[in-house]
Amino acid sequence: MYYSGEARWFFQGEASHAARHWINASDQSDPAPERVDQYLVLPGCSTTGVKIREGNFEVKAQTSPTESVTWNERIAGSRDTWVKWSRATQDTATFADRIQSGEHWAFVSKRRTLRLFSLESGLPTEVEIGGPWLSAGCQVEQSDIRVAWASQYGLPPEKEDWQRADRWWSFCFEAFGEPARLLDHLDSTIRFVAAEAPDLELPQEASMSYPAWLASLLP
Repeated sequence: MYYSGEARWFFQGEASHAARHWINASDQSDPAPERVDQYLVLPGCSTTGVKIREGNFEVKAQTSPTESVTWNERIAGSRDTWVKWSRATQDTATFADRIQSGEHWAFVSKRRTLRLFSLESGLPTEVEIGGPWLSAGCQVEQSDIRVAWASQYGLPPEKEDWQRADRWWSFCFEAFGEPARLLDHLDSTIRFVAAEAPDLELPQEASMSYPAWLASLLP
């Protein structure tokens, strides 16, 4: 199991200059390869996520009530804690054969840029992604996103579906480590980034969990 404390924001269109500038400013930032994750969207549910990612079947559930927090005059949002179970599966390529009528599967294309902070000393210290294992830390991610929906037969989107897909971007903080300290580590990292990027605007109305955001997009 993997425990995390999270705050996320979603915006339609292209990423803001402030977000792109900050995430790319470090020589330790990591532009990850594009990937497509497959989500089972549960209408009206903001506390549970189900997805297939790179050969793994994952279930993620919220473990604490959502809290609204204002970190400074430009950054406010919802924070909460989560636990994730992940299991490798060998037959994700044929999952479409098992889709039932009425299920909503979203295919989400992500181009992510990441920065990683160690919280082992109690204060955020940027470290190289892929370095030694951390017992406490926080990943910061800016993603360019497109969302396309499975057909009624569960088939993956065609090229034309991706071309028509709306473009979104997200900014998120995901703290990990001892469950009792997750929100402290999350707050410390957000305040650190806010000081480094004073022009970064992340408003309360754009903040929500991944399941809540996907449910809001249901066709």
